[in-house]
Order: sequence, then C-alpha cells, then structure tokens
Amino acid sequence: MRRKVGSKSIVGSQLGLAAALAAAGLVMLAAGNVHANLITNGNFSANASSYSAFPGYSGNGNPAAPTSWTISGDGSGVNGPDTGFFAASGSPFAPSSTTGVNDFNFMQGPGVYTSQTTTTAVGQSYTLTFDAAQRSGDTNSVLEVIVTNATNGNQIATSTPTINDTSFATFSLNFTAASGSTGIEFLNNSGTTGDNTVDVTNVSMAEAAVPEPASLGLLAIGGLGLLMVSRRRATRQST
Repeated sequence: MRRKVGSKSIVGSQLGLAAALAAAGLVMLAAGNVHANLITNGNFSANASSYSAFPGYSGNGNPAAPTSWTISGDGSGVNGPDTGFFAASGSPFAPSSTTGVNDFNFMQGPGVYTSQTTTTAVGQSYTLTFDAAQRSGDTNSVLEVIVTNATNGNQIATSTPTINDTSFATFSLNFTAASGSTGIEFLNNSGTTGDNTVDVTNVSMAEAAVPEPASLGLLAIGGLGLLMVSRRRATRQST
C-alpha cells in the first residue's frame, strides 16, 4: 500500500511538472510574437476632426499636416469620417468603396509624399503594414513606399504595390534597419502629368515575427510529452 501511494505521489508530481513546463513554454512562445507598433497616428485620426475645410488639404483653414507626419505641402491632406465633410460615397479623393475605412491620408499629384521617422535598432528586422487605394475614377495611380536610413538618407527598401479604385487593400514590406533612425515615406509616383490620387491608412510597423529559439519550442513539446506519459502511467496504476 505504501508503495502504491508513493507511486501515485510521484505521478502527481510528474503531472504538475509537465503541466508547468508546457504552460511556461507556450507562454514564452506567445510572448515572443507580441510587438509594439512603432508608427504614431498610423490611422490619421489624431487630428482628423480639425480638418473641417473642404476637401481636406493641409492649409487653407486645415492643420498644416497630420499629427506626427511630414508632408510635401500642397496636394496632401486628410479625409474620412472624423473630418467635417466626409461622405461614404462621392467623397473627394476617396476610393469607390470606403466601407469599414476610417480616416486616411490622400496624396494628389506626382511627387506628393507623406513621411514619418521612427526609432529602430540596427540589424533588427521589421515589417511595415499599410492599407492603400486610389481615388475613384483615377487610372494608373502609382504608390511608391520608400524606407530609408534616416541618418544618411540611403534607401533600405522600396515597394510599388498594385492598387486599384475598388477598395483599400492591405500590403506589407519587410526590411532590416541600418541605423537607430528609419524613415518611412509614401510617395505618389504617378508620373509627370495628371493629378491621380493615392490614399493610405492603417500604417503600422513592428519587429518582424521570427521563430523563437529552438529551446523554447523543445521546452513546450517536452512538457506536453511528459504530461501524456504521466497520464498513461496514472491510468495503468489506477486499474
């Protein structure tokens, strides 16, 4: 009887240890994939309510620029439901479908840009994510995304996502930081003529998700395996 009780006690300890190992491993794995957004005012809503003069250009009664962003000047501004003139359909510079879209930054005409500089870690990989569209009725609008080393102006990565006038679509760009300061720029690169408009919103940037060290994975797997073995032993000894 004593021996049987002792066996049960050992099995109980193994079950507790296995559960603890499995839980710790899974928690550590999950925690490793949580990263903070490094972009400020990525949805362009911080001061959107201040854009009350139609159609939303910076200046002429509107703020000089969206909060935390630098713009090229004329041709850029904010539109969306928090402005004083936005409508779900027929809104200036908006795509044909604005369902589910909040505030956004528009860039009308070639060479118009919107940019922000953020703090990064040298050698760290990041993922830039954003939603983009073009104004309803426009054709051949070209959005170029440029990532630069803000300390010397050198380009790190570029992307020219294919956009259309049906709705906002989500895009991403991966890059590795070359300095402690990285610039993110959205440029209307539609050519030298015309006034095609590109729209951007929901901009975020975070450390790229990478596999955690193998030891963490082994810790979780090993804990689960030990838990299964202990349960089998407990079942056999109870019969």
